[in-house]
Amino acid sequence: MAIKPTALAPDFAALTADAGVSSATRRLMPVLEGAAADGAQVWFDLERYEVKHVTHRLVRELLSRPGLAGLQAGIVVQAYLKDSYEDLASLCEWAADREVPLGIRLVKGAYWDTETVVAEAASWPVPVYEHKAQTDANFERCVRLLHSYHGRVRAAFGSHNLRSLAYAIAAGRAAGIPDTGYEVQLLWGMAEPVHEAFRQLGFRLRVYSPMGELVPGMAYLVRRLLENTSNDSFVRLRFAEHKDLASLVAEPVADFDAVPASALTPAVVPRDASQAREPRDYAPERLVRWFAPEAPSLMSAALETVRASLGGEIPGLAGRSELRTDRTIVSVDPADPARVVAVSACCGPSEADQAVAAAESAFEAWSRAGAADRAGVLFRAADWLRRRRFEVASLEVFEAGKCWDDADADVAEAIDFLEYNGRQGLRLAQGGEVPSPPGEVNRLTYHGRGVAVVISPWNFPLAIPSGMVSAALVAGNTVVLKPAEQTPAVAAMLVRAFREGGAPDGVLSFVPGLGEEIGAHLVNHPGVSLVAFTGPKQEGFAIVESAARTTAGQREVRRVIAELCGESAIVIDSDADLDVAVPVAVRSVFGFGGQRFSAACRIVTVGAVHDLFVERFVEAARSLAIGPPAERGTELGPVIDEDSVKRIRGWQDRAEQFGRLVLRREDLPVKGYFVGPTIVDDAVPGSPLVTEEISGPVAAVLRARDFEHALELANQTDFALTAGIVSRSPSHIERASANLKGCSIFVNRAVTGAVVGRQPFGGRAMSGIGSNTGGPDYLFQFVQPRVVTENTLRQGFAPAQVETSAGSRTGTSETGSLRLPPTGRKRWRRG
Repeated sequence: MAIKPTALAPDFAALTADAGVSSATRRLMPVLEGAAADGAQVWFDLERYEVKHVTHRLVRELLSRPGLAGLQAGIVVQAYLKDSYEDLASLCEWAADREVPLGIRLVKGAYWDTETVVAEAASWPVPVYEHKAQTDANFERCVRLLHSYHGRVRAAFGSHNLRSLAYAIAAGRAAGIPDTGYEVQLLWGMAEPVHEAFRQLGFRLRVYSPMGELVPGMAYLVRRLLENTSNDSFVRLRFAEHKDLASLVAEPVADFDAVPASALTPAVVPRDASQAREPRDYAPERLVRWFAPEAPSLMSAALETVRASLGGEIPGLAGRSELRTDRTIVSVDPADPARVVAVSACCGPSEADQAVAAAESAFEAWSRAGAADRAGVLFRAADWLRRRRFEVASLEVFEAGKCWDDADADVAEAIDFLEYNGRQGLRLAQGGEVPSPPGEVNRLTYHGRGVAVVISPWNFPLAIPSGMVSAALVAGNTVVLKPAEQTPAVAAMLVRAFREGGAPDGVLSFVPGLGEEIGAHLVNHPGVSLVAFTGPKQEGFAIVESAARTTAGQREVRRVIAELCGESAIVIDSDADLDVAVPVAVRSVFGFGGQRFSAACRIVTVGAVHDLFVERFVEAARSLAIGPPAERGTELGPVIDEDSVKRIRGWQDRAEQFGRLVLRREDLPVKGYFVGPTIVDDAVPGSPLVTEEISGPVAAVLRARDFEHALELANQTDFALTAGIVSRSPSHIERASANLKGCSIFVNRAVTGAVVGRQPFGGRAMSGIGSNTGGPDYLFQFVQPRVVTENTLRQGFAPAQVETSAGSRTGTSETGSLRLPPTGRKRWRRG
């Protein structure tokens, strides 16, 4: 029997390895004890690279138990992994003295596409060999290593490549190992002539076949069929394309010294700082590779360092003046409210006036600075954060209650905004394209609007203000940043990054304070030209209304850019793969406690899939590890504050008014602002639970008759931020993509986790005003366009190809020989 450990525990992953190994062990022990008693053999499959280390740990811990000393067990080693040779050597050495020799099944590997695509998308080193000859050559050196441990481990060779299998046989004979001293393993239904040949030759042959339900079994066979019919497959080349056998069995050659083992790469793959004069192409910041052995220790060390420094004072900033106030804002750890994270100034109207005055004073010089100078500040700020990512992420763990991966993702997204908006600012500085008829030159340029007020939320305390502030600054505006009162320390870290990046005094002011006091004052300030806001609906509506009113001394009509809440829906189609749908729903609903604006709160199921989906969804939510986010294995941390606890518990208490309560977890830590996952099945369409903003770990599941009804239920909302569908039907995916409400539609993946530059993010309807952040048109909201039209006709002559100060050429002289002297910005050229 072959076992996939990821199918045994939903938390079988790098950050939750302790819980995953424990869960898998609990479920496996009865099976393994029965196998040991009956003399059955159990193999542990290797799957994706990111769970390789966890799988090795599981096998070692299980087989070290005294009660399983006699179990016939084995583990798979995938030769296409760059570090497989080192893994094999380690396994052989560990198992050499085991009472019953460990079986080691050497295969090429079946997830090559997945490994390469995932690594390339994340800009990580690709963990698999990228050329088939390298994999084939590595297979053969692993064969030699396995044979050298004959008698201490049981070797098995799984492949349909005749060269690879013949090499295993020849190497075994050369080492004096009998043909029955190892196994050959093939797949049922694949290359049957090879099966027959091994049977006739008397080798130990094991044939693998899927057992169980039809659809998963067919999926397995299809994947194997694709693997064995790929362009480089021996089976295809020999049996379908009839390639010459001599060329197919030629010795593979590879220089392994030139291919570094991926296990040796760092937890954070380094990237050089961008240069404003010649920036490289934009690429999203690489996330931490949590499966790298050193990653957890780096984060743990940073957490201890930050923990020891908590409680410091955070002043405001106006120009070069620090702002200290009699009143203060105390931010606390939502997992332990007795722990003070920071004590910040509590700025009011007078401090706001100072900040706006400083911004007005700095505007002229900053708006006239070169685009490269402004972008350079962003790029240097990005590099400052990049070099301190574990420190900044640790601060988010304590102040925002984010778990390790969410905290790191927020830091990475902040860096992405700085890098992306810096490049967009350079593009914007090139001006727009407008035609120029004969006799005139038209030039379209973009200029900063003035002072921008940025009001940012606590749920993405670094990334969201990074996006709004960087867009405003690189477009030539000066900024007054008012952060959420729950997370002033993280926001102060962003301000420090800009200062370290070279932002001049007054270009970025910082005024932590209470929203109802300082926020309204800033929005109504006559010196403010632009307000960028991300937050709840009612606050956004109030800002739009207030900004629309003119005040004495106001010189511009204020522009408002607002991203508001979402109340997103996910449609689970009748043919959905529940192995995809359930993780998508769990991540979308319960990730960061449902406190993302894009979080799903409504799941709409189609037809007969409903009951099985709800059953698995409930069990997956029940298995989430709830606890302090500073602990590595925590999957669901606290909500942000006591007000959130009261509001969400109010919805939980009324849940049965709107449907059937099927889960409400109360196994919560004693201290901290914790709320357990809640699921309401058969929720009433149009009820408050379905239509109103909750911003917590609460899901309403609705039952749809058919696909059209599902789209109707999903669209019964005033919001339009994100939406999703899990389906295998191309036509349903196409219809959902066209008809679901939302500015971002996600197919067969979570509706959260948009990446800057790839999925521009924003809302329409009641979910926001303005273009999507992280997209190519976002910066246009922060500028005023200006057109300069110049008459180039002089006394009946039109200069030919006169070069203007902007570098453009225009005009055609009929004589073709006369060049007139320039006026103003034109350069004199002799014909």
